[in-house]
Amino acid sequence: MTITALKSIAAGVGGTLVLAVFCSTFLALEKVLFIIPVFIAFNGALTGYKVVETLKNKIDNIAIFSFVLGLGGGAITFVAVNFTGSFFKYSFLLEVSDLLIYMTVSSITSYLGAKLARRYLNLYPLI
Repeated sequence: MTITALKSIAAGVGGTLVLAVFCSTFLALEKVLFIIPVFIAFNGALTGYKVVETLKNKIDNIAIFSFVLGLGGGAITFVAVNFTGSFFKYSFLLEVSDLLIYMTVSSITSYLGAKLARRYLNLYPLI
């Protein structure tokens, strides 16, 4: 179960970073930082969906599990963006408010992605 959770988080964080790098080729860096929560939202839902699809009925409380995975995904994305910015000597550093936004967006959409997977796969009881 731990390996599946780590793979799901890695897919979500990796997808966010790939989308951010792609958009940074034709957008200014400030605009990319502004739209990263949209990327996090999409990939947070992917994380929740992937966990439920892989584990199905092996988790007792999928709602809490997916919510916590979303929190972790948002925090890891924040660290990765901050590290990448400091590595390339950009003057920006994200603030604590950005961390809270990333974690909130990722956790809520991860929960919603898990709920969607439960409905799609007809796993009962629904969240």
